[in-house]
Amino acid sequence: MTHIAGRITGRRRLLAAAAALAAAAALISFGLTSATASPAAPGWSGTEHFTLMSTKATASRSAVIMTGLFTLGGLDISGPSTDTIKLPGGSFKIFHGTKLQVLQQFFSPSTCLSRFRARGVFTVGGGTIKWKGISGSGTATITDLAIGRRNAGKCDQSLRPLVSEQTITATAHVQLAS
Repeated sequence: MTHIAGRITGRRRLLAAAAALAAAAALISFGLTSATASPAAPGWSGTEHFTLMSTKATASRSAVIMTGLFTLGGLDISGPSTDTIKLPGGSFKIFHGTKLQVLQQFFSPSTCLSRFRARGVFTVGGGTIKWKGISGSGTATITDLAIGRRNAGKCDQSLRPLVSEQTITATAHVQLAS
């Protein structure tokens, strides 16, 4: 269980990245542009649905995607309790804290398969330029599936996994003041 506990910090970062999706949906980090590159106009509010997927549990930068009020891509730069989301025309902060509610934690010593699922909350704020005045809050669910490495024929959770997938789905109510 040492490996799973050590990976929780990475999941917290991913939680923040998911929260970032509350304002992003074409992948800037892949050079794509979005059909709607900025919020419709100051003074909007509504629900955003977003997803993030990563295959590197220790990544400190993630591409973010979302759909809802607007479609826009961004880059999440994670921090211990606050992430910065860089978008066309500015940035904003995701405040996610460090508390997660673990929903499922499983490890098979015979197959080296581990599963982890947790839920957390976040708030949005601290916007700059086009995103000045953004605020909101929501919940995110983190799901991790990994196959660990073996050492001397036994699964060793202290080693970096052979393969890992983290998926985050989140929903937030966001608004941009006029």
